[in-house]
Amino acid sequence: MDKKILESKNYSLSYKIDNKKKYYILRNINIEIFKKQKVALIGESGSGKSTFAYSLLNLIPRDEIDFCGEINFYSDKICCKKKFLLNFSDEDELNHIRGNHISIIFQDPFSALNPVFIVGKQVEEMILNHNKKISNDELHLKTKSLLKSVKLQDIDIVYKKFPHQLSGGQLQRICIATSIANIPELLIADEPTTSLDAQLRVEVLDLINSFVKKNYMSLLLITHDLNIVKDYVDYVYILYAGEILEHGHGNVLSKNPLHPYTQLLISAYPDKTKKGKLLPVIEGQMPNLTEKKFFTRCIFFNRCPKKIEKCNSLVPDFYKAGDSFVKCFLYEK
Repeated sequence: MDKKILESKNYSLSYKIDNKKKYYILRNINIEIFKKQKVALIGESGSGKSTFAYSLLNLIPRDEIDFCGEINFYSDKICCKKKFLLNFSDEDELNHIRGNHISIIFQDPFSALNPVFIVGKQVEEMILNHNKKISNDELHLKTKSLLKSVKLQDIDIVYKKFPHQLSGGQLQRICIATSIANIPELLIADEPTTSLDAQLRVEVLDLINSFVKKNYMSLLLITHDLNIVKDYVDYVYILYAGEILEHGHGNVLSKNPLHPYTQLLISAYPDKTKKGKLLPVIEGQMPNLTEKKFFTRCIFFNRCPKKIEKCNSLVPDFYKAGDSFVKCFLYEK
């Protein structure tokens, strides 16, 4: 196994609502990512996936949150091998890590780009921010090379376009070019295919996968789509209502999901074998994350078809089952 590049240790985060209530969005998140490893964080909308991604880059305003635990970044390219990402007082040092050592592809390419600048200049800005000595000619050539590498056509024309003049697929390729411009050690892809059709989804994921492999990057793929696990990632964490419920190797989890929530996610996914059949529905709703009482039992209790009596009064630990780890009393030994 390669060296560890990032880890979160018992990381919890809550949004401040008012003086009396908080929104406990993430609780005791323990995730490890190793060099050259591709990891997926999977869960339905509202589970806290993007909040965790933004935490890694310290993008959430401090006056809006309370947090505890650690998020550590380990780099051979920074003089200090261990960086506690939540404890930066120097904004310049943090900006050096953002886009240079850790980069992100945001979920919505339409809002990720500045509407008043041509896209070529926006790619150049990312390069220039971390390479002040580059000449104008070198900068221009590198930008054109990046646009070509993400398989955009008519590079000279696209370079001069404003974001509103390009399609969603083109904009997402621009965002990918921007995120890989400085060959980061860790690339975060936050739902990079949400606004794309089926064909473009495959093309974009293949493109991200090829860059990660070619440049020996690590990847954190944020998604709600379990179907991509077997093709694009090595390891998977299943997130539900702010808690990790199961984690294991991607090919194992896609073939043999253990937690009732993971099983329901996979069974609800449409594919050719289910044509003409009604897909199962996960009954009920996520718990109210402003109420601490929901954290004194299994967080999936109110929606679980396999719950037992103790699920209503105790919080399960992680139990090892085969090659996976699952937070469920059904696997207690």
